[in-house]
Amino acid sequence: MRQYLLPESGRFYKVNMHSHSNLSDGRQSPEELKEAYLALGYSAIAFTEHGKLHNLSHLTDDRFVAIVSYELDTHARYEAPFPFYEGKHHGFNHAEVVHMNLYARDPATTDGIDFANIRSFAVENVNEAVRRAEAAGFFVIYNHPNWSLNTGETYCHLKGLCGLELMNGASQRSSDMDYMPLVYDQMLRSGQRIICVGGDDNHDVQHFGTAWTMVKADELTYDALVRNIEAGNCYASDGPSIEELYVEDGVVHIKTSEAVGIFMTTAGRRKACALAENGAPLVTEAAFKLDPDDGYFRIGVRDAAGKHANTRAYFMDELQ
Repeated sequence: MRQYLLPESGRFYKVNMHSHSNLSDGRQSPEELKEAYLALGYSAIAFTEHGKLHNLSHLTDDRFVAIVSYELDTHARYEAPFPFYEGKHHGFNHAEVVHMNLYARDPATTDGIDFANIRSFAVENVNEAVRRAEAAGFFVIYNHPNWSLNTGETYCHLKGLCGLELMNGASQRSSDMDYMPLVYDQMLRSGQRIICVGGDDNHDVQHFGTAWTMVKADELTYDALVRNIEAGNCYASDGPSIEELYVEDGVVHIKTSEAVGIFMTTAGRRKACALAENGAPLVTEAAFKLDPDDGYFRIGVRDAAGKHANTRAYFMDELQ
C-alpha cells in the first residue's frame, strides 16, 4: 500500500519562517516585506520580531498569510564554556545563547508570554519556556544553533520542541555555518521527534529568499499552513524542490528537481544515495529500501549549485 509522507493532495506554499521588520531590528516595514516576498513567490511570512509579539493579521488576504509569531532570545550564558576562555566574561560576542521562534496556532493571538523569571541560561529554563509557550497555544522552533554557540550539551537535552531551524539563510550566507543536518541528527538520536524548517532570518534585502519552508496544504489559509507545518507536511530548502515523497512495499520513493545527489540518512550508519557521477545525467528521483531497524530516515537533496533541500525525519513506527 502506498503511504504519502508529503500529502498527495493540495499544493506547496513557500513560507519564510524567520523574519524581522522595522518593528524590531529589520530595515523594512512589514508591508514592504509582504510585497517583496510576494514578488519572490512566497505565500506567507512569520514575523518573528525579537521579544515581542506583533499581531499583523491585517496583512493576511487571499494571496498572503501573516503568521503570528515572535522570537524568544532571553537566554544567554556570558561565562563562555570554552576552555580557552575559562572563567572569563567576554560579552555577547562569545556568549552562548538560545533563540527560539514561537508560532501561534490561533491567528487571533495578541499576547506574548512572561518569561521574566526564567531568563538565566539553563537547559531547564529553556525547557520551561517551551512548556509555557505550548500551554499558551504556541509551537516552538529552535533557531540557528551554530550562531548561538550551542553544543550537544545544550541542544540534545531540549524537550517539547516542534522543530529545528535546519537552514538559517542570513547566517549561512555570511558564515556558511548554519546549515545544520548534523545537529538535526544529533537531536533526533537524543530522542527528540522534531521537524526541520528553513527561514531567512532577514534583516535587510541581502537576506531575502536565502532559505525557506515549502508547506503542502489544501488551501492558503492561516489554519491550513500552521497545522501542516506543525504536522511536518513540509520540507526545508535553499534551492532544490521536492515534488513527491511516499513509501510503498518497504521502499521510500522521492521525486525532486534536478540534483547531483539524493541521500537517505538513518538513525544508524546505514545510508543510501542516488548520484550523478562520471558524466551521468542529473538525478530527479530515487528509491531506497527501508529496514525496520533504521529507527528513522530522512532525505536530503543537493543540486549542482551546492544548494540543499531536506525532508523531516520519519520514524519507522509512523509507517503503515
